[in-house]
Amino acid sequence: MNFLHLLSAEAVQHIIIHCLNFSVWRSADGQPPDLLSVKFKAWSGDVIEAGGELEPEVTEDTCWIKDGRWHQTHFVLHSLDPALLPVVNIYNLPNPAVGAHYHLEVGPVCFL
Repeated sequence: MNFLHLLSAEAVQHIIIHCLNFSVWRSADGQPPDLLSVKFKAWSGDVIEAGGELEPEVTEDTCWIKDGRWHQTHFVLHSLDPALLPVVNIYNLPNPAVGAHYHLEVGPVCFL
């Protein structure tokens, strides 16, 4: 991994959280991220979160809709410091209640 980090100028990783009846980023359309939204632990040990130095780009967030159907929140983590990626842990995933579920889709890292 160190070899890739040294030879790269930037890195990108996509993470999609598929959810049923609970939010992972914000509580309503047009609202800022919740204080208890998900956070990502970077390879370097840094935490990537809303309002942090490296805030993930959210290209889709429909998890706040609680209508009994599956929705998703799509995070794009793009960094000019390739040592931050890949993500090694995800914090603040809620404990699903009855009728609420999620699954993760963690994409590969593209080192550029």
